[in-house]
Amino acid sequence: MNRQQNSSIVIAALILAKILAKILAVILATVSARACFAEAPPGQVFSVTQYGAVGDGTALDTAAIQQAVDACHAAGGGTVLFPPGIFLSGTVFLKDNVRLFLDTQAVLRGSPRPQDYPAIPRQNALGAPAFKTGFLLYGEGLQRVAIEGRGTIDGQGPAFWLDEMINAHVRKPLPSRPRALVCLVQSNSLLVRDVSLVNSPCYTLWLIGCDDVNIDGIVIRNPHDGPNTDGIDIDCCSRVRIANCLIDGGDDAIAIKSDGGLLGADKPCEDITVTNCVLCSVPACGVRIGYEGDSIIRNCTFSNLTIYDTDIGLDIISILPDVPRIQKGSRCEHIVFNNITMRNVNRALFFWMGNETDNEAQVYLKNVLVSNIVADCRIGCFVGGYADRNVENVTISNLHLTLTGDMPEQARLAGSQIWGGSWNPYAMYCTKVDGLRVESLDVDWTQSQGHWRHTVYCEDVSRAALTGITSRGFCALPGVAQIGLKNSSARIYNCLAETGDAPFLQLTDRSRAFVSGCDLTEAKDPFSADATSSVVEGGR
Repeated sequence: MNRQQNSSIVIAALILAKILAKILAVILATVSARACFAEAPPGQVFSVTQYGAVGDGTALDTAAIQQAVDACHAAGGGTVLFPPGIFLSGTVFLKDNVRLFLDTQAVLRGSPRPQDYPAIPRQNALGAPAFKTGFLLYGEGLQRVAIEGRGTIDGQGPAFWLDEMINAHVRKPLPSRPRALVCLVQSNSLLVRDVSLVNSPCYTLWLIGCDDVNIDGIVIRNPHDGPNTDGIDIDCCSRVRIANCLIDGGDDAIAIKSDGGLLGADKPCEDITVTNCVLCSVPACGVRIGYEGDSIIRNCTFSNLTIYDTDIGLDIISILPDVPRIQKGSRCEHIVFNNITMRNVNRALFFWMGNETDNEAQVYLKNVLVSNIVADCRIGCFVGGYADRNVENVTISNLHLTLTGDMPEQARLAGSQIWGGSWNPYAMYCTKVDGLRVESLDVDWTQSQGHWRHTVYCEDVSRAALTGITSRGFCALPGVAQIGLKNSSARIYNCLAETGDAPFLQLTDRSRAFVSGCDLTEAKDPFSADATSSVVEGGR
């Protein structure tokens, strides 16, 4: 090979190297442009600043943001990017195949002006407006929508509340406040991931009639005095996964509902999983299931949760409320709670079936499994139906309660409950239940005071099985038994009587019990039964 040929090869190699360098530079530039948001989907990136958004926290960027969303949708889908900045906005209408991505330093801030949130023209089952006010982000009938990124969506909730208080915990809202920070209706294939949602004026993330939903790693923080500032509301949705979330607010942290009246159709809320979340709701519930709705709620699993500084940890409300559009009431079945810790809660469990109207309710609550719960709480647990309607098939196992309340002398001794507000003087009170199993209930009374009564009290309960009931520092009133039965039938196994001057078991009003395998050596009297009740004792 001659010198001229060598020179040509070198020149060609240099040219090729320059071409490769340019290609690499383009690739690196593309990667750099997308580096702030992982897993960018196929399609273009539409930065809101390209459409005129200022991002200074003062200029209203609603129109520019909407143009970016519309352009993304028209192109067949892609990502609408919020770069670093504070983008003030009113209602933005989401579209199919659009992914909102908020950079770590990006804030989408809701306008404090009510006129920037137009009412959504949708009617409920009675023909009345379903939503009297608007939302910051809204979509209806959509497919493949995502809200992602490490940025923040800020609703400026306090701008829509008065200083006047409704009660000791909650401020009074303005009638014109936005209905929710984010609302999606009858939409499918939804992803909400990593974003922070803060200062919502009302509900934070509200999904109605949606299917195939993934909510992962989001943070919700609302002021504790914010009215109706629920964290996540799942309403008539199917196949929903909520995982790895931190929720701290002024109303229910996670609410599972079934208000088909908003859809004008009966649609179950089903196949829901909630796992690995930390929840706080000072005036309300960590998890609430039911209340407003006519449709069925079923097949819901809640696991690996931490709940703190909350009124009621786990709450099921199967009732016909005094709400005109609700005709039948909520029906709840196949509900599972497992591996949950609670700290500084008022009540760990409250499962209530009832009727707030004079109409015939079509409610039911059945097939509930609760296991592996550790809770520090001021008052005990409640499971109950009403009138001649029974809660059916409830199993509670491995429940460890540390009671810290000072029980007043005037505490409500029996009867159906209203919203869990009554202080019952029992660690566990069950009434109107058919098929109750309580296994491995351990109650620590050493931090409690006042006028407490039974560890477990069953009233109008049939087919009960109580196994492994233990108490430490049982502090009931003199002569009050650890377990009380009134008009109830129960099998009682492997329990340990606490040292004291009271009987282990007290039966009244036609109660029956079979007792076996219990250590009653420390009890002054094993049993106390009135003339209408009876005990059959097996081996100890």
